[in-house]
Amino acid sequence: MKFREHRGMLVESMETTVDVPDRPALIKHLQNILQIYYIAMQPDDLTVEPYGGTDARTGWDTYIVIVRGFGVIGFTDGPVS
Repeated sequence: MKFREHRGMLVESMETTVDVPDRPALIKHLQNILQIYYIAMQPDDLTVEPYGGTDARTGWDTYIVIVRGFGVIGFTDGPVS
Protein backbone atom coordinates (compact mmCIF):
# COMPACT_ATOMS: atom_id res chain seq x y z
CA MET A 1 0.00 0.00 0.00
CA LYS A 2 1.01 3.62 -0.35
CA PHE A 3 1.03 6.10 2.52
CA ARG A 4 1.38 9.88 2.30
CA GLU A 5 1.61 12.39 5.09
CA HIS A 6 -1.07 15.04 5.57
CA ARG A 7 0.21 18.39 4.33
CA GLY A 8 -1.33 21.74 3.40
CA MET A 9 -1.23 21.11 -0.35
CA LEU A 10 -1.77 17.84 -2.22
CA VAL A 11 1.49 18.19 -4.17
CA GLU A 12 3.42 18.50 -0.89
CA SER A 13 1.58 15.52 0.54
CA MET A 14 2.29 13.36 -2.53
CA GLU A 15 6.01 14.13 -2.19
CA THR A 16 5.98 12.18 1.10
CA THR A 17 4.51 9.01 -0.45
CA VAL A 18 6.14 5.74 0.60
CA ASP A 19 5.28 2.09 -0.02
CA VAL A 20 4.59 0.01 3.08
CA PRO A 21 3.72 -3.68 2.82
CA ASP A 22 1.48 -4.05 5.87
CA ARG A 23 0.20 -2.59 9.16
CA PRO A 24 3.40 -3.32 11.16
CA ALA A 25 5.49 -1.49 8.54
CA LEU A 26 3.08 1.45 8.57
CA ILE A 27 3.26 1.60 12.38
CA LYS A 28 7.08 1.62 12.25
CA HIS A 29 7.05 4.40 9.63
CA LEU A 30 4.64 6.49 11.70
CA GLN A 31 6.67 5.95 14.87
CA ASN A 32 9.71 7.33 13.01
CA ILE A 33 7.74 10.38 11.87
CA LEU A 34 6.35 11.05 15.36
CA GLN A 35 9.75 10.88 17.06
CA ILE A 36 10.42 14.48 16.00
CA TYR A 37 7.34 15.51 18.02
CA TYR A 38 8.43 13.41 21.01
CA ILE A 39 5.29 11.29 20.66
CA ALA A 40 5.64 7.59 21.48
CA MET A 41 3.01 5.90 19.36
CA GLN A 42 1.72 2.46 20.35
CA PRO A 43 0.18 0.06 17.79
CA ASP A 44 -3.27 0.47 19.37
CA ASP A 45 -3.07 4.24 18.78
CA LEU A 46 -3.53 3.73 15.01
CA THR A 47 -6.90 4.05 13.30
CA VAL A 48 -7.37 3.71 9.54
CA GLU A 49 -10.83 4.43 8.09
CA PRO A 50 -12.37 4.91 4.63
CA TYR A 51 -12.27 8.56 3.60
CA GLY A 52 -14.41 9.75 0.73
CA GLY A 53 -13.90 6.90 -1.73
CA THR A 54 -11.71 7.22 -4.81
CA ASP A 55 -9.92 10.56 -5.10
CA ALA A 56 -10.02 11.70 -8.74
CA ARG A 57 -6.78 13.66 -8.26
CA THR A 58 -4.71 10.66 -7.20
CA GLY A 59 -6.70 7.60 -8.20
CA TRP A 60 -6.44 6.38 -4.61
CA ASP A 61 -9.23 4.58 -2.77
CA THR A 62 -8.42 6.92 0.08
CA TYR A 63 -8.30 5.93 3.75
CA ILE A 64 -7.54 8.44 6.52
CA VAL A 65 -4.81 7.58 9.04
CA ILE A 66 -5.33 8.88 12.58
CA VAL A 67 -2.99 8.54 15.56
CA ARG A 68 -4.51 8.96 19.02
CA GLY A 69 -2.87 11.90 20.75
CA PHE A 70 -1.75 13.42 17.44
CA GLY A 71 -4.69 13.47 15.02
CA VAL A 72 -4.70 13.04 11.26
CA ILE A 73 -1.22 12.08 10.13
CA GLY A 74 -1.92 11.02 6.57
CA PHE A 75 -3.69 8.83 4.06
CA THR A 76 -3.34 5.41 2.43
CA ASP A 77 -4.41 4.21 -1.00
CA GLY A 78 -6.48 1.38 0.44
CA PRO A 79 -7.31 -0.57 3.57
CA VAL A 80 -4.53 -1.54 5.95
CA SER A 81 -4.09 -5.28 6.48
